[in-house]
Amino acid sequence: MKIHRAHTFRAVAWTVTATALASTLSLGPVAAAEPVCPPAEPQQKPANTCPAPSAKKQAAKKQAPRKPTAKKQTSDKQAAAKKQAARKQAAEKQAARKQAAEKQAARKQTPQAPTVACRPPKPKPAATCQTVPRKPAAKKPAAEKQASRKPSPQKPTTQRPPRKRPPAKRPPAKKPPAQRKQLKKDHGWSYEGLYIDAADLRKVNVFLARAKKAERTISPQVRSIARRTKATVVGFEDRLRKPESIKRAVARTMQGNPTMTADEALGRINDSVRYILQWPDRSYVKGVQDTTKLLAGWKNANLRWSNTWARPRGYKGINTAWRANNSGHPYELQFHTPKSRAAQRQSRVLYEEAHRSNTSSQRRAQIQGQMNRIYTSVPCPAGSQLLNGPRRRSAVRKVVNGRHYVRSVPVMARNTFTAYEPPTR
Repeated sequence: MKIHRAHTFRAVAWTVTATALASTLSLGPVAAAEPVCPPAEPQQKPANTCPAPSAKKQAAKKQAPRKPTAKKQTSDKQAAAKKQAARKQAAEKQAARKQAAEKQAARKQTPQAPTVACRPPKPKPAATCQTVPRKPAAKKPAAEKQASRKPSPQKPTTQRPPRKRPPAKRPPAKKPPAQRKQLKKDHGWSYEGLYIDAADLRKVNVFLARAKKAERTISPQVRSIARRTKATVVGFEDRLRKPESIKRAVARTMQGNPTMTADEALGRINDSVRYILQWPDRSYVKGVQDTTKLLAGWKNANLRWSNTWARPRGYKGINTAWRANNSGHPYELQFHTPKSRAAQRQSRVLYEEAHRSNTSSQRRAQIQGQMNRIYTSVPCPAGSQLLNGPRRRSAVRKVVNGRHYVRSVPVMARNTFTAYEPPTR
């Protein structure tokens, strides 16, 4: 019963408020649940034109029971802070509205320029009747038009002039292939007018390989001799002659003797493996004699002995050639003093220039004079002019590939023979 009474009370309250609003607004019976505000005028906005709700409605709202919320109630301080913030916002909004109203009133008072739509239309020109058609104007040539135009004054430009780019480099012209490259097809060799064909070059390469192999057995003997005779081995790192030097020697020999073969030219080369032993002036003669005895005792055959200490001019020293007993390969052995070795090193460049094919005879005579002046300052050790090679008592002939090789057997005393001992490392 209580719920029914509350609903009836609410319905009566709503009907009373609706009839009151309808009577005040002269709208007759109730047409809408909510009141509608009249449209505001453009000049001034009326404040609070809508009617305030009736007292009965407010009382009904107050009497309506509110549902309890699940949210926690805020403290008094927070509620006061929120109310104060809401007041500030309302004051700011009201001030902004006043400023907007003042600006709008000022705009209405100032005269505005007429818009495009309010401007009067321009009068159109009266149409004129033309009975005779006009002739088309003659076209001027392009040359006259350009002449009639006035040249416009050019403003001074502050731009920098464009940089000149260097001309593009052309690729270098292809050089013709050198003579060596042409000879690679048949594996030949050439140098400064000297030439060796493929067949002879193979023989030279075999000779070089044999010399490199023989050096492994000859070098220990030479070092053992130097240790026993208290000699110094000079230039041991250059003991193998360079391949290009041997090729030049073979080609030069074959060019001077057209009938000579490559085997004969290689048979004349005794310095493919070479050594230099050096003693002081006092012990020079004894060192040479002891070295000769040791080599003969190890059955190394002497092929050449050249003693130039007795010469008044030119090269000073002793150059010898031997054939190794183990490998059968020839090698050269030079005997020098410190001063004769220094003179040899000083005249080395002149010696190589004199043996070039393009050196003239006059230049060779000049080179020989310079070399003579270099060797005149070399003193001769006492007794060095009388040093000779070992005596030969017999010769052993050997035929290899149709060629006769003569191997000399030196005469040696029984007490001078010493077995070979390899050097200790």
